[in-house]
Amino acid sequence: MYYTLHQRLRKIELDFTPASNLSHVNLVQPDASQADSIQPNTPSSDSASDNHTCIKTVLTLSPAQWEQQKTALYFPSYAGLENTIIRSCKAEIYPHYISGSICIPDRKRLLETPRCFTFYINKSCIVFVSEDSVPDRIIETMIHRYESQEMSPELFLYGFFSEFLTDDMELLESYERKLFLLEENAMRGNIHDLMPRLLKSRRELTRLRNYYEQIDDTARQLQGNVRNYFDPERVQLLQLIGDRACRLQQVAQQSIDYCQTLRDFEQAQSDHKQNKTMQLMTVLTSVFFPLTVITGWYGMNFTHMPELEARFGYPLLIAISLGVIAVEFWILKKRKII
Repeated sequence: MYYTLHQRLRKIELDFTPASNLSHVNLVQPDASQADSIQPNTPSSDSASDNHTCIKTVLTLSPAQWEQQKTALYFPSYAGLENTIIRSCKAEIYPHYISGSICIPDRKRLLETPRCFTFYINKSCIVFVSEDSVPDRIIETMIHRYESQEMSPELFLYGFFSEFLTDDMELLESYERKLFLLEENAMRGNIHDLMPRLLKSRRELTRLRNYYEQIDDTARQLQGNVRNYFDPERVQLLQLIGDRACRLQQVAQQSIDYCQTLRDFEQAQSDHKQNKTMQLMTVLTSVFFPLTVITGWYGMNFTHMPELEARFGYPLLIAISLGVIAVEFWILKKRKII
């Protein structure tokens, strides 16, 4: 797809094939007023270096179209080799262009593989390369959102990156509510499934935190304007993206820390239960140890043991055992062990 940034963000219908050469295609406009907005960008090196806002074209291409058209779009033939494997959001500055990648996690399935695409920026255009229609859907949303606003490359990038962060604060707040509910259940003693749910939430929040950190780094790389592709004043819009991503990163980190707090609480509860069990076993051992000594003593097979022939030997031994148990319980109770 082909979009123009002249005056307003608009979509231009083209009969585009991978074999067509965009450097020679006359992008015919709907009316004469748009003539300068959709001419192919063929900036000279002198004029491009003096004009910070010469980027007027946005394209979304498939990988095959990108390989066919990148030289026609004034990108070097080796552009794109750095993005053979896409694993994160990033922006990298090269001598003649800016290259980057975007990996957008699915908010409903955060632990699954994110949707990824690449982007390339030079003095004449911004190109998104994707195997699906994710960039087109984002730009279509922007067309309606900014339909009455004058467009610039800096505002376009601001709006494009803003779409990645839409409703994310509400998403993080939903995680906070979920963690509050887990805490309430833990306080009631219902912790049988607490650990698996905490670990899942923690992994998802970590994925989001890393994503926001990458968006922040990407926005700040573009804001640096090393290649002088953007207006120095308008490029500060990208700082707003970095600041928003930084705030989301902080909120996500707070939720991760809260997960760790709940995990420590669950571990403390488990340790407390284990200590209670060990205390009970210690009490039982203390109570029955004297009885074990008595039974062991009278279990010896000696011939002459007077107590064995005593008439009241058996009830006396029972009375002594009960007395020992009573004394032990009194001592344990006095020391508040039980």
